[in-house]
Amino acid sequence: MSKILIVDDEQSIVDSISMILSQDDYEIDSANNGAAAVSKVKSNFYDLILLDIKMPKMDGLEALEKIKEIDKDAVVIMISGHGTIETAVEATKKGAYNFLQKPLPDLYEFKLIIKNAVDYKLSVDELKSYKAKALEESKIIGSSEKIKEVNSLIDKYSKVNSHVLICGESGTGKELTARQIHYRSPRADNKFIELNSANLTEENIELKLFGGLENNSVIKGSLELAEGGTVFIDEISNLSMDLQSKLLKVIEDNVITREGSNIAIKLDVRFIFSTNKDLLPEVESKHFREDLYHRINVLQINLPPLREHAEDVKELVEYFAKTICTQNGIPAKKFSDRALELLKTFRYPGNVRELRNLVERLIITSDRKVIDEDDIDLPANRELKLYNELLNKDMSLNDFQNESERLFIEKMLHDYKYNVSHTAEALQIQRSHLYKLMAKYDIPLPSKTKQDI
Repeated sequence: MSKILIVDDEQSIVDSISMILSQDDYEIDSANNGAAAVSKVKSNFYDLILLDIKMPKMDGLEALEKIKEIDKDAVVIMISGHGTIETAVEATKKGAYNFLQKPLPDLYEFKLIIKNAVDYKLSVDELKSYKAKALEESKIIGSSEKIKEVNSLIDKYSKVNSHVLICGESGTGKELTARQIHYRSPRADNKFIELNSANLTEENIELKLFGGLENNSVIKGSLELAEGGTVFIDEISNLSMDLQSKLLKVIEDNVITREGSNIAIKLDVRFIFSTNKDLLPEVESKHFREDLYHRINVLQINLPPLREHAEDVKELVEYFAKTICTQNGIPAKKFSDRALELLKTFRYPGNVRELRNLVERLIITSDRKVIDEDDIDLPANRELKLYNELLNKDMSLNDFQNESERLFIEKMLHDYKYNVSHTAEALQIQRSHLYKLMAKYDIPLPSKTKQDI
């Protein structure tokens, strides 16, 4: 039930409005002056405030200012029997949603104004909730100095409109970083549109980006739909030279033209780009336009690979575990200290994305509430354990070389499903030589493995 605060020093007006709105199941509260209204707003939530202007102790305009200081999203309709255009303009400047003159409009119109105002408040609250959820889901997890630096740059860059280039390996969180910049920026109330370079081809680029006519209907392109918001172009290095040229023109002119039209449409968007490649060598090899590179590389964020901030693995695992359990309706699961220490030692070529996938797999497949290192039964885990044990042994150099060779041959045989021919080829040795090494180190073939002829 929506709650409405009626503020007026004339009790008859308060009673009259209360009676009208109560019929539509609104919860009604009231105050007889501006000071009392401000006090109520401090301790209560209201979907709508009807605020008279001429009142004792504190008039409506002063009360409006103070209410907006308490809740900048408060929806306030000013009501006055002595209203002027100047008063209405002043109230609007101070943040009033609407301005009504006494006597109030007819019943139907008045109820419609109230309903529209309440609906507007609900949409504002929903947007706030969505933004808060988007910020939470896209936050960059970690307390290492490298991640602190990334978050610091996100905070700085979100306050300005300059274009941003995000660099990093696959899986380091380039899209999340772009979303953080957007949802922390003044553009957060408008759209965030992601464009995957793989989906931007010569065939669909004009309609996809700029819009056009289709079946006699106007189709708005992604850039127009993002008006006032942010456009994120993922892996920009994959764009063809022709597409790079078209994009450069848009960035330079801030203007688009729909396909099949000569009308120029002014554009107000912020661009964020990402790449998993070093663009300078791409420029030098003529695979990327130098003028576009300088246009997009205004502000830059370099995301470190996970192996360079392994100290964040514990925090990431705990965050992923909580999120995954909640999303899948699974009772809470944790990782033991030994499991966390083991997870820190992996190199994660797929970076944070790979770690998340691993955590999700372990949570779903494990029957235990606390996941231990023994649950992490991956080839990489088994090999790592063996090599760690090897490094901690006291042995001669010759023994170390022999043991290392044995472990490596066992790994390669496992990777090639014990096919001796394929394993020998990968090792770049003769098959007969591999058989000799297997005999030397007493490495048997599994009994059910089909033998090479």
